Amino acid sequence: MIRALRLLPGLFLALAVLTGRAVPPSDARAQDTGRIAATVNEDAITMLDILQRMDLIFATSGIENTPETRNRLLPQVLRALIDERLKLQEAARERLDDAAIDFDRAYSFVERNLGLPSGQLIPFIDANGLSVEALNRQLTAETVWTELVERRMRPDEITDEDIDAELERLRAAADQPSFRLAEIFLAVDEPSREAEVEASMLRLRDAILAGADFRALASQFSQGSSRNDGGELGWIVESQLSNELAAVVPSLRPDELSNPIRVIGGFSIVLLIEKRVGFEDRPQDADLVLRQVTFPIGEGEDETAAIERAAAAGAAIGSCDDLDSLGEADPGLSVGSPVSVRLSDLQPAFQQAVASLSAGQTSAPVPTAQGAIAITVCSREENGGLPSREDIFRRLRAERGDLVARGYLRDLRGAAFVDIRI
Repeated sequence: MIRALRLLPGLFLALAVLTGRAVPPSDARAQDTGRIAATVNEDAITMLDILQRMDLIFATSGIENTPETRNRLLPQVLRALIDERLKLQEAARERLDDAAIDFDRAYSFVERNLGLPSGQLIPFIDANGLSVEALNRQLTAETVWTELVERRMRPDEITDEDIDAELERLRAAADQPSFRLAEIFLAVDEPSREAEVEASMLRLRDAILAGADFRALASQFSQGSSRNDGGELGWIVESQLSNELAAVVPSLRPDELSNPIRVIGGFSIVLLIEKRVGFEDRPQDADLVLRQVTFPIGEGEDETAAIERAAAAGAAIGSCDDLDSLGEADPGLSVGSPVSVRLSDLQPAFQQAVASLSAGQTSAPVPTAQGAIAITVCSREENGGLPSREDIFRRLRAERGDLVARGYLRDLRGAAFVDIRI
């Protein structure tokens, strides 16, 4: 079975926590890279494993590569690699260790996350002297971990009632201020590590203020469910902020970064991207059901002729049912089935064509390489910029999955024998 990289619980979760522990000298490259840094149950982690992962982090996060930073990161990278081995060992126990990973698809996701053109990940890895094997190990661990977490979640984890309740809360808060936020979250699994994690968050904040990319750091370091989106949480109305965030976020200015905030389960730093006040400031959107009919360019005619035929036929369409009769009368036409779509998700040309249409109306022809396309609106429901049901489902499931993943990994750590030798 080919397994593709999915979004839960995260790609590039490279570090568990940043700390300031004393570490070996910064000329670690000169040390024996075969030296064992730690054993995790029956598996060994070498200094080479640590150094390869650090190289990957520096190349993708924008953190300045200095001897001092390497000294700070070395023990934290080791901690991340320990967690990675625990995931792979659990996958082996659950008979996922022989899973075939669809690396082409996984690489495409990484390219989008890093802003690289399609097909440029491997050249990027080679140009920066990075290890493809180290990247593949990380992708494999995160992919099988995703499947392990999903096995622990019920298929009905998120119900229609949950989605309805979330939509109702959003509608009720439509006239409140709302904030587009991004977050980096680090968990505090043990009370004794609270000060250590807070100090780690301060170092992350300092790195961002010094010019490191927030999205890249969130993808690398955050342990929250938003890490796959570069930490972005989307729009949150004021009444839905936690008490801890509500005490900080309203006073932030756009593009301003908070200090570390103690929240349930750990610490967060948040970035305010945008702020809007009241319903009138919200972008209008609509949930549509559409059907389209394509008028191909006939032999010996040009694009204009196809557009004229589409316009004449569109003027006679009064409902989506009329498209069936149209297709029966002219077998050369391509008539599509009804499709549910969010207006804002349409390509710009199609979005412009149907933006002002009501149910039963047909758009002016849109020229394409396939011919002229006329689009009929079967139904339309304005949503005032609210997220779609699918968007809400994905967000709620990601949040639930994140809780399951944290508890699962905490249990694996508690049951493991780990011997750190550096």
